[in-house]
Amino acid sequence: MKITRTFGRRLICALPLVVLCATGSAVANAQAIGKATSVKPQAEANARTLSAGSDVFSQETIRTGDSGMADLRFQDNSNLSVGPKSSARLDKYVYDPNKSGTAVAIEATRGSFRFVTGSRGEGSYQVKTPYGSLGVRG
Repeated sequence: MKITRTFGRRLICALPLVVLCATGSAVANAQAIGKATSVKPQAEANARTLSAGSDVFSQETIRTGDSGMADLRFQDNSNLSVGPKSSARLDKYVYDPNKSGTAVAIEATRGSFRFVTGSRGEGSYQVKTPYGSLGVRG
């Protein structure tokens, strides 16, 4: 019986370490879909502070403060500018340079933004807002 209790305590002590390692590897394996080209004065992506050159990932929410602005450039050279007091979620980003199509879905929940497609301009683009959706197919 004493062996079981000792083993149980060790297992409980090791559990947070196992969870931390599993979470860390999932983040480390995520591929960046683009980079922040400029951030003035501050913006966040899922509670981490963005700076020029920071990677951005699919499923992240970009938030800016009262005077914050962020410019993002994606792998297909499309650009997303997020204005002050704004929130935009990068729902989906699929890009294969060997194929002619790109699939992008952005959910802009608050504030202002500007999205410009990449040099090819071919693919499926969807922008969701609280008042409706805009879909573009090229």
